[in-house]
Amino acid sequence: MTRYSFKAGEFFSLQDVNYLIEQVTDRLVHVMSLKDASKSTHVVAELLSRFASGELKFLSREEVQNASPDMASERCMERGLSNFPQRVQTNAIAKWKYLDAICPDGRLGYPRKVVTNLLHKVWTELDPKYRSERPPSIPSFYRWRTRWVWANFDIRALIDKWELRGRRPSALPDKLSELINEGIEKIYLTPQRESLREALDWVQHEVEKENRRRAPEDALPRVTRRMLNRAVAHLDRYAILKRRYGERYAKEATRVYGKGPSCTRPLERVEVDHTPLDILVIDSTTRLQLGRPWITVMIDAYSRMIVGIHISFRKPSVRSVLRCLKHAILPKAYVKERFARVIGDWDVYGLIDQLVCDNGLEFHAQDLEAACAELGIHVIYCPTRAPQMKGRIERSLKTLNYGLVHLQPGTTFATYGERHAYDSERTAVLTLEALQELVHRWIVDVYSVSFHRGIQTTPKQKWDEGIAKFPARLPPSTDVVNVYLGNTAIRTLSKNGIEVHSLQYTSPALQDLRRRCGDIEVTVRTDPDNLGAIFVFDKENKCYIEAKCTIAGYAEGITAEQHRWMLAKARKDYDTSPLRLALLAAKSALRDDTDRLIRECSPTNSKSKPTKATNADREALMQREETRQIQLPLEPIEEADEPDDIQNDDVDTPLFPVRRGTTPPDRVNPKSHGT
Repeated sequence: MTRYSFKAGEFFSLQDVNYLIEQVTDRLVHVMSLKDASKSTHVVAELLSRFASGELKFLSREEVQNASPDMASERCMERGLSNFPQRVQTNAIAKWKYLDAICPDGRLGYPRKVVTNLLHKVWTELDPKYRSERPPSIPSFYRWRTRWVWANFDIRALIDKWELRGRRPSALPDKLSELINEGIEKIYLTPQRESLREALDWVQHEVEKENRRRAPEDALPRVTRRMLNRAVAHLDRYAILKRRYGERYAKEATRVYGKGPSCTRPLERVEVDHTPLDILVIDSTTRLQLGRPWITVMIDAYSRMIVGIHISFRKPSVRSVLRCLKHAILPKAYVKERFARVIGDWDVYGLIDQLVCDNGLEFHAQDLEAACAELGIHVIYCPTRAPQMKGRIERSLKTLNYGLVHLQPGTTFATYGERHAYDSERTAVLTLEALQELVHRWIVDVYSVSFHRGIQTTPKQKWDEGIAKFPARLPPSTDVVNVYLGNTAIRTLSKNGIEVHSLQYTSPALQDLRRRCGDIEVTVRTDPDNLGAIFVFDKENKCYIEAKCTIAGYAEGITAEQHRWMLAKARKDYDTSPLRLALLAAKSALRDDTDRLIRECSPTNSKSKPTKATNADREALMQREETRQIQLPLEPIEEADEPDDIQNDDVDTPLFPVRRGTTPPDRVNPKSHGT
């Protein structure tokens, strides 16, 4: 290591400016700037303080000469002795011990014979691991001393230059170098991505053509693969990747990723994304395969806590995002009641400040942007093809698949190559409800209490610490969430009320609105998880009013997807029937189809391979399985005394809390739903 001090002739860098020390008087240092030749005076104590803080750095003369004004001011250090092989280190230390014992200050005032005796004496006293077979010769010692003194007593000057061993390659003829560079340019550095073997063949062909025009004594030498490799080694790796694979791939392959945006409190930044779960799900009764479900996940960037999920057989859409956002905002009081085997608490809820997503079409939907704006949530879109901008959610989705899903029977693994001889279809035993329970148990009892390297604690502990300082904020009521995160449409208010999804809605408040304003176009909000009621915007009173469905027994608790499927089935099978009777018949037919599948598809041999359902049967079973999550009973329909009433007996625990002010379906009097 080179030694420096504040003396005349030394160089140092301070605040990206290089200085030359011209004179040192008492405790003052007179310097000259190498940038503009201006002169200044500094106190030694001040410079030492700057040196201790890392602002001041001594420079060698070579570093000053090779310094570039455009070079970024980054700390760069030469390699040390430990960066060399052990044998090289041992030889350098042995040389340094000889020099330090005979001439520690670089001065040698002994005759040649005395130096020989001193070398022999030091050799005998030297540690065996540094001792060679015989003492070094006088010329070698003098050569070591010269290099050591000229390097300002830096031990690195004594390192053997073994890395420079070998015969230096001879210079190639100019024409041959030109042909090699041309071959690399035309054959290798192209989007066709041909190999160096093809480039070598092209160069050899061109060399043979060139040699036909030359005299034998002027013929170009034969081109070897080593010549080609040496030419390619001088090219920049980024330039090679850009020419062969494109600029985007070159940037990704040569980029060094740093730490993502930092957060100071929970729910300041929440990332969202979808992924298909690597597992096959079956029907709970018929044992038919329903396929791989999709999961939408939201994760808090501050605590790495999963704040919301949504699992469905439907491909990602804006509805999946809004339902996941609804799950993230509302308290999750249903967990202990619905999944009794969950031990911990999932006390995660509250309004989000920033929602970070990619550029999928579902994230650019107008419904999502409007809903987030009304709830005060800023939607942030990452650059295209830049998943590292939301790396927390990408990593958590991988952890979910590898840490839970791949350990369950029926997993498809991440790739076909990882599956090998594993039969995913034969081993599939999980239903959608069982998968929901596993995911909840893993999030609450495993993931949230596991140590996370990124935050150096557990997500739950980090969340609790943040919430203690910055309490979560909630909307005024769940009605606000249901309305703002619902679908928005423009409908006409008429004497029949408002028609949405081929269902009629009316209420006394809606009748008063028509009495005041007549037949007008109004903004309608619908909850896709429950078509039992809609909310209509009253422009005069600047508020939303509620309207109930005229077929309350049918629409209460049904989702928009299930209603569309039943409506399509009704229109197909019962074109001549009235719409209300057709819907009831479709609902009864769905139950009949399920019973048929139970009778026909229940396996008699438990070891037999499960059969696959047809598209129509699979759709019916999907509706039946998702019904278990959202309160739609598929029981036989019994007509009540009044023609518009429908009984609704079998109800499961809902995934989200029931709207305040409404009565759970299992306590509703069937005769109270008349229009």
